[in-house]
This record gives sequence, structure tokens and C-alpha cells, in this order.
Amino acid sequence: MPILRFLIILLVLLNVIALAAWQGWLGQDGTRSEPERITNQLKPDRIQVLDDAAIAALQAEARKPEPPPAPVVVPPPEPAPAPPPPVVVAPPVASVPQACVAFDGLDDDAADALLQQVRRVAELSVRDQPTTEITSWWVHIPAHPTKAAAERRAAEIRAKGWTDLFVVGENGSRPLTISLGLFKTAAAAREQQRRIEAKGVRGVAIEERGDTTHRVEIRGAAEALAQRVSDWSGVLSGATRLDCQP
Repeated sequence: MPILRFLIILLVLLNVIALAAWQGWLGQDGTRSEPERITNQLKPDRIQVLDDAAIAALQAEARKPEPPPAPVVVPPPEPAPAPPPPVVVAPPVASVPQACVAFDGLDDDAADALLQQVRRVAELSVRDQPTTEITSWWVHIPAHPTKAAAERRAAEIRAKGWTDLFVVGENGSRPLTISLGLFKTAAAAREQQRRIEAKGVRGVAIEERGDTTHRVEIRGAAEALAQRVSDWSGVLSGATRLDCQP
């Protein structure tokens, strides 16, 4: 009997709990009616009722064909780089044999005549190398602008007590120069200058003098040079013919 009574009381409690859950007394809304649940889900304030015209417009919009996809623009391929221009190779120029001939020991006149002849030949080049060997020292007063001026200056020097002098003529190598002596050594020339200046003469100069010889080197095409060298050698008396570096 006690067990049966316990079971009956337990069954009653379970029914009471099930009823409370169904009615929502326990704070749950899972047992509410279906209409109430639909009302909570639909949100009636957002529902719009469409008329026939709106429905027809929606149907027409739905029947419109989809626009074709936008064409894909493919950029043109980049042009290939232009090939480099062909390299034009000039044909090799045949080298012309060169030669050089030197004439040594020429005096001023012979060197000047040879230079004039060589410079007339376009294919040849020429170089003059003068060399002066000092043989004397000349004491003098430099040239004057006119013969009268030179004579007046010579008279002034004689008046001061120095009479060993002469005026170089207009046709001389150093025209209108007053010569005061030619000496074999520089020391003798300087002593002469000192003695003349002691007389009160100013402007006395010393000039080295000597024999000048020339070495003329001629360069050019061997063939052009050979055609002329033999002719030039015949008229250059006293000159030494030598080979030189082309």
C-alpha cells in the first residue's frame, strides 16, 4: 500500500508539471499555439499587398532576358622590338707604305729652298730642325728706324770718347745697327760692354752668333717620296742624306 500511494502521488505531480509547461506557467513559449508563433515570425508591418498592375510589372520584369555579359577586351599584343640595323663593315683600306728621308748639314739658303719645294707637294710633310753652333759674341746697339737716326747716335757715342764703332749699311745682314766689336768669348764681350757703358753709353747689347745648320725631315708615301728625293739630292751640295722614322 505505501508504494502504490507513492506512485499515485508521483503521477499527479508529473501531470501538474506537464500542464504548467503547456500553459507557459514555467516561462517558456514553446507550447503556444501555432497562430501565435506565425504572428511573431511574419512581422505584419512589413507585409505589402500588391495590386494587379504591380503584379504584372513584376512578371514582365521577370520575363526580361538577362543582359549579355560585357565583352572581354583583350589588349593587342605588344609589337616585337625592331631588329637592330645591320652593321655595315667598310672594306679594309689598303695601307700605303710610308717613308722618311732627312737632309742634314744644310745652310740657311739651302734649307729655305728645300722647304719651299717640299711644301708644294701635298702628299708630303716636312719639318725643319735648325741647330746653331755659337762661334762669337757681338757687342752692338740695336737697329735704328732710319739711317739718319743711326748716324746721329753714332756721333753721340764718338763724342763721349768711344770711336771704335761703325754703322751697318742698309744692305747688310743687320741694317742700321751700330757695331761695337765681335769677340771669341763671352767674357771678352762682357768686358767690352762694361768699358763702353763706363763712357756713359746706354743700350749696349750682346748677341751670340754662330753657324746655323739645318736638318730637314721629309715624310710621306714611299712612292711619292722616292720620285723626288733623287732630284733634290742632286742640288743640295754638302748635305748628308739620312733615313729617319716615318
